[in-house]
Amino acid sequence: MTKRTFTRNSLILAICTVTLVGSTGCSSLQRTWNGMSQTGQGASAGGAAGAAIGAGVGALIGGGKGTWIGALVGSALGAGTGAVVGNSMQRQKEALQSQLDELQAQQNATQSRLDDTQSQLDAIKVQMVKDRNDLDAIKMVLGDAVLFQTGKYNLSAQAQAALSRVAYNLEQFPDTDITVVGFTDNTGGEALNLKLSKERAESVVTYLEDHGVAADRLKAVGEGWNDPIASNSTPEGRAQNRRVEIFITASEQMIQNAK
Repeated sequence: MTKRTFTRNSLILAICTVTLVGSTGCSSLQRTWNGMSQTGQGASAGGAAGAAIGAGVGALIGGGKGTWIGALVGSALGAGTGAVVGNSMQRQKEALQSQLDELQAQQNATQSRLDDTQSQLDAIKVQMVKDRNDLDAIKMVLGDAVLFQTGKYNLSAQAQAALSRVAYNLEQFPDTDITVVGFTDNTGGEALNLKLSKERAESVVTYLEDHGVAADRLKAVGEGWNDPIASNSTPEGRAQNRRVEIFITASEQMIQNAK
């Protein structure tokens, strides 16, 4: 079972708990959820999250990676809030992906020797996740190869090109917050890796700030070798673990506007 499926099932359980729906009703809710669009799910998530918080069962909501990202809003969030935030995040994700695709096309057209760099840029992943309010958020994963030299935290030319597009996107959507999280493999000491991961996250934050993103929207976090996404027993796995993740979440202002 994936973390996203777990989150979805937890949400349906929360709805059943709050509304005292029986097992037959819950099965119906499950089928209804599976047939909904992403925006519809976002609206339902907002409404269910509000109900769960009001009933004191908010712990049932969430549970996936990244749910600790974003400002925690104390008041219950309704269906309308979830739909508005979901639509905004989807538009920003599509714009960000389009801008990164444009960068790849430009580099592919002007430099025939970029096969290796192109494959690294292709590895940039942009996806929708949930934040700590169970609202839609954007997660962008950049591999170590496109960002830094081994053991360094200076941004490569390829990284700067990609992050310039990210900065442009963030300026277009000012009502979002950005958390940059650095990760390493398990090579070397724990303290050294923790320091390096924080320095790499700060390098990304500094670059974004220098290119027009307001400092009060940005936060750098170093996780060191914690939370690997692959086995550290192979070179390929260690390469996947050396990464930076950028989380784009609804700011408190966006949430207030959506309400």
